[in-house]
Amino acid sequence: MADDFYEPLPTAVSYPWALLTKLHSDLLSSPDTVIIAIFVTIFVIGLTTRLFSGSESEADRVAGKDGRTVWLLPYWFPYVGHGYQFLTNPMKLMREARDQSTHGIFALNLGGTRHNIISDPGLVKGVMQKKESEVQFHPISWWIVERFFGIPKRAKSKYDSNWDGLMQPLHNLMREPHLSNMLKGTILGLKTNIPQMISFARSEIDQQPWERFAKAAYISNSETEIGLMALMRDMLGNASVPGLFGSALMEKHPELLHDVYDMDEGLLFFLMGLPAYTPWPGVMKAHAARFRLWQALDDFQMALDATVDDKPVDASWGDLDDVSELILTRHSTFKNQGFEVEERGDLSILWALTVNANLVVFWQLLYILATPGLLERVRAELAPFVKISRPESIGKISEAPKLTIDYEGLSKNCHLFKSIYFEALRLNSQPWSVRSLGSDVIIPSDKKSSNSVPYIMHKGEYITVPHDLHMLDPKYFKNPTTFDPERFLVQKEDGSLATDQGTIRPYGAGPSMCKGRIFAEKECLALVAGVLMFWDIEPADTKAGWVIPGQKKTTAVSLPVKEVRVRIRRRRFEWEE
Repeated sequence: MADDFYEPLPTAVSYPWALLTKLHSDLLSSPDTVIIAIFVTIFVIGLTTRLFSGSESEADRVAGKDGRTVWLLPYWFPYVGHGYQFLTNPMKLMREARDQSTHGIFALNLGGTRHNIISDPGLVKGVMQKKESEVQFHPISWWIVERFFGIPKRAKSKYDSNWDGLMQPLHNLMREPHLSNMLKGTILGLKTNIPQMISFARSEIDQQPWERFAKAAYISNSETEIGLMALMRDMLGNASVPGLFGSALMEKHPELLHDVYDMDEGLLFFLMGLPAYTPWPGVMKAHAARFRLWQALDDFQMALDATVDDKPVDASWGDLDDVSELILTRHSTFKNQGFEVEERGDLSILWALTVNANLVVFWQLLYILATPGLLERVRAELAPFVKISRPESIGKISEAPKLTIDYEGLSKNCHLFKSIYFEALRLNSQPWSVRSLGSDVIIPSDKKSSNSVPYIMHKGEYITVPHDLHMLDPKYFKNPTTFDPERFLVQKEDGSLATDQGTIRPYGAGPSMCKGRIFAEKECLALVAGVLMFWDIEPADTKAGWVIPGQKKTTAVSLPVKEVRVRIRRRRFEWEE
């Protein structure tokens, strides 16, 4: 047999794809090697994609004289790109990419679409200040409104025409007197509910609704074991929802808060467009919760319609005189502009009101309780602004002690307490800002940096800002995963202390930044301050002590992976000594 070892390869197989074709043909010539051929093909495609996506030409590609294309993290398979890694552990993927990038900006391929990920706060500010025609939020917001909240497609033109009118009440939350008017109902609810937070009742029938959901366990007439996260989440919800929507909504629909929680856990399912019958855990539960929420809010809107039209209203709704200015103003726009009941989007208001701040209070309280010596310092700072007065009594029967909360004083003067609030947000808030590009966008180079370069991002691509990627970046925060109660304390020129949240953006960024952030801050500070001054709380497992649980990602503020069980007693006050 002739030795062809030294014979040159045919020109047809002198480059990779032709070699793959020949190999594939040879393997398929034998039926026994079809499976091998498939695996070899997949391997070669993956390897080739990896080499091309990670090539220097991609990292250094320049578009004209304008700037450099954002560096793309290498990936293995076409179209799929980083999709699987992103779905399974997005933060791990982005931390690895951030560590490999040099300027706080990199790109991912998600389903064939380029997403430019920005973590540097300077770049974020520059991008978010651009015009809506360049960096577009409205298409993203409508996609979420339709997919997640379930607003019918037919209503899009109505929302486009009335966007400013519907958003104006939310903008009013940023200024007085609207902010104080909005807060009145919530603060009143907190002052009423905090002294009655624990009933010390054996029977669930006699317990408060937040105790039942938090699985309260009777210990004695003065002590109860309970789940801290569920307790705090529902305590704030039971004050804030009646404060905006009026008391009748939750009285008629006592499961309302938990339907919001269940719907929120299905966010990814809704955005993927999965129907209710999808055989995947949680999908049907999320759809059923959203359906019940729409039923409740449709009934509420019809009751408001009847009240405005001076028509008979179901007596269980009362006279609806405690519904807030914000909700009434939006209802007026809905009704006067011809929105059908099932097109009205106040589910988005209810969701925003209950899924984020309600978890911040849990983390804030837990960090204070779990940090040695911090509780005493915080109570001393809170004392001038949270007062508990002796109750009225007749014989052996007495009311609960009365609680007053100066929420303005807490925000303006309790700097350590407010720093803890910001630190809880930094550690546990995980909001993302997403924009679509309506035109090519150039990020200019940083003139203060010697190695900074301009970047160009192209029309049709996306910009994603995962704010938690920055808020846990060791480049900006020393020991970023460690709780530091004084991290946001600053000393002014006169030597006095103040708080400064610095570069963290727990409420998002740009024009879409949460309009309720001041409202949320004040209600969170009020609840945690009231609970700390009224109640003593210890870990249920005294041997293990306080344990900070891991986090489970949600739409914004994270859930604990495990409930924290605690024992609660009412504090003894000076008139009881």
